Amino acid sequence: MNQVAPKFKTVNIKGTDYVTVSERLKYFRSKYSNFSLTSEITHLNENGVVVKASIKNTDGFELATGIAHETKGSSFINKTSFIENCETSAWGRALSNLGVGIDASVASADEVANSIKNQ
Repeated sequence: MNQVAPKFKTVNIKGTDYVTVSERLKYFRSKYSNFSLTSEITHLNENGVVVKASIKNTDGFELATGIAHETKGSSFINKTSFIENCETSAWGRALSNLGVGIDASVASADEVANSIKNQ
């Protein structure tokens, strides 16, 4: 039986469509509502943070992970919310590693936009 691929809202950045983390998360919560998505701060100091996100099935088996790093003060949002921003990035990476919203790119719209701002 052929399955229809889900349609995600995308953001066009420099000619390429990217799926946002929020779209990936909404799909994950509707399709895999019994799976868990957890976050762990693996490194935190006065300069930045590293967050690991893990997706596990109902048996507790880790299906996908995502790692992200943010530097405090590196952008407007990171002046006050670098930890939260890093967690969102780690979620997006874990969800893409699970295969959610990767037709155009593993990177999320959020990740690409942030990268462009920091150039």
